[in-house]
Amino acid sequence: MPSSRSSWASSLSGIALAALAAVAVALSSCADRGSSDASGITADHRVLRRGLGGQPGSLDPQRAEDAFSYDVLRDLYEGLVRSDPEGNVVPAVAESWDVSADGRRYTFALRADARWSNGDPVTAGDFVAALRRALDPATASGAADLLRAIENAPEILRGQLPPDRLGVDAPDAYSLEIRLARPVAYFPDILTNTVVSPVHVSTLAGDGGFSRPGVTVTNGPYRLAALAPGASLRLVRNPHYWDKASVAYDEIRYEFFPDENAEFARFRAGELDVTNSVPEQRFEDLARTAGSGLQHRPTLATFYFTFNTDRGPLRGKPALREALSLAVDRETITSAITRAGQVPAYALVPDGVWNYEPARYDWSGESRDARLARARSLYAAAGFTPQRPLQLRLLYNQNELVQRVCVAIAAMWKESLGVETELVQMEFKAYLAARADPAQWDVVRVGWTADYNDASTFLDTMLEGSPQNFGRWSDARYARLMESAADETDAARRRETLQQAEALMLQDYPLLPAYVYVTRRLVHPLVQAPPINPLNRTYSRDFRPAG
Repeated sequence: MPSSRSSWASSLSGIALAALAAVAVALSSCADRGSSDASGITADHRVLRRGLGGQPGSLDPQRAEDAFSYDVLRDLYEGLVRSDPEGNVVPAVAESWDVSADGRRYTFALRADARWSNGDPVTAGDFVAALRRALDPATASGAADLLRAIENAPEILRGQLPPDRLGVDAPDAYSLEIRLARPVAYFPDILTNTVVSPVHVSTLAGDGGFSRPGVTVTNGPYRLAALAPGASLRLVRNPHYWDKASVAYDEIRYEFFPDENAEFARFRAGELDVTNSVPEQRFEDLARTAGSGLQHRPTLATFYFTFNTDRGPLRGKPALREALSLAVDRETITSAITRAGQVPAYALVPDGVWNYEPARYDWSGESRDARLARARSLYAAAGFTPQRPLQLRLLYNQNELVQRVCVAIAAMWKESLGVETELVQMEFKAYLAARADPAQWDVVRVGWTADYNDASTFLDTMLEGSPQNFGRWSDARYARLMESAADETDAARRRETLQQAEALMLQDYPLLPAYVYVTRRLVHPLVQAPPINPLNRTYSRDFRPAG
């Protein structure tokens, strides 16, 4: 729960004192942290201590499905391309690439000096094997759908074709060809995802493993040195990494913190250099305090609620769903509930997406009173009264902030319209299972973070058959517009088509956008951090000692 104002002051005094002490003694973010390490680390060995919001679910790049795993995998593996701090796609193992005139054939030239951590060369065949593995149904990759544009990928995922029919080939050791079923303007951005990371032949043969310190072979800036389940992991330099001269830190130590307040306390005590997040209740005071180390920016991610359009009281009633959306005061939620820089959302696609302007609700600029008047009119027209209120079951995952937002929204519906809402909180794994079953809820809390910088990563989730279309909404016109956008090669026409699709979807109210997420972190004064990536992709190789 939020602390009192006096507690804020006390905490901030602690932050300031810790920061001053850190500068005075030159804490070892930049130098002598490891001089007494039993492994023989020297005084100039540079260690970066990073917080992580939980233990990675998997260090297998084709099977990983959570943000914690992705953060570590970006240090361990390197794909054909990567995302720089500004969100641009830049060369990685591929030093260059060409695209055919029809936009369907990509040819990548791999670096001859790219090496695995055991010294073996990284070859095009490693990428062919990894891509086939990602799409093999036996792998059960949660991220494989990102690669569906590759020739024959959908059929392979359905088990109708073998993985070796995938449209990827290695003409020679350092040339990789990827053939697409249709042009995809943002395809290089898709390739920044860790699912495209190569896997060493020893791992594929089953004698290496993905989480064996000192054994797992990787091709990124770092290799796995130690793993303490539930607590931490340690990475050390890959001595054979092709760009090792640009890597500033010799070692990365990840500490797992499911509790943001515990992570904050460790940072304040000088035991962390970079946090994974910042507790919402600390944000405003940190933002007002010079030298607090706070960094933040809105990212391409939306917090929203999906309405059950498949069954229940909201099925076939877009006007009633509109009333529920109108009754939610997003500005109050972001200013009084979340209080960490979140941005009110009136569309599924957030601002800042490449080549796109979100198609917001027509009433987004109206006053609160005007919205409530329309909401009450629509609610009454649907046949609900104080004596016969709408009754809803709202499902959400166990999380303090999520709970506060859900309670606030239920209160707004009650006060403004008279809706009776049953709040159903579940542990995360149980919530995931229940979310996929519309029989268990009328409204469900959802969050979506862009897999690549394009509006389609959000809008595709509302297509019939999408695993993220939890409310099972469908509209043939929407599907046609999305299909047309997928085939469109002209950027302006494609943008207009996607905007038409989003506008059509929003007018039917299958969901209720609440706010755009904000990435926030604390950084030690002796660490120079890169700008926060718009997709929240952080690579340890981009950090530098300050000064």
